[in-house]
Amino acid sequence: MATEVTPRKAVRKHLLDDPAVAALVGDRIYYQTRPDGAAYPCIVISTISRIPRRDLDGIAWTETRLQVTAMDTTEPGVEAVAKAIEDSLDGFSSALMAGALYVMECRVETAFPMLQEETGQTHYHVDVVITHK
Repeated sequence: MATEVTPRKAVRKHLLDDPAVAALVGDRIYYQTRPDGAAYPCIVISTISRIPRRDLDGIAWTETRLQVTAMDTTEPGVEAVAKAIEDSLDGFSSALMAGALYVMECRVETAFPMLQEETGQTHYHVDVVITHK
């Protein structure tokens, strides 16, 4: 049985394959949390929600909201990673993402910095909505 390709797996592969993103973070793209001791800059992908959209035949498509968080030790560094994420994902449409998930539309809904007071770092949260079949 083949493993299901989830939107977060497709986004991770898509970002890993993007030269601009890879130049900044290499393969440091994680799910849910940054592992202790992992180097910066990096990206963390979290699934926020999954909403099936129905028509008379059942589920016609699904909207999945992801939070893609850029992390770095400097504000200019984190801003560069966040911009690369936005440039890579916003507007992707009508194609297979990472060769596996049919994406009808991918859009960046919001992008905002958040100061992490305990570390003094700024993380940049990029909220992405993927409409897929």
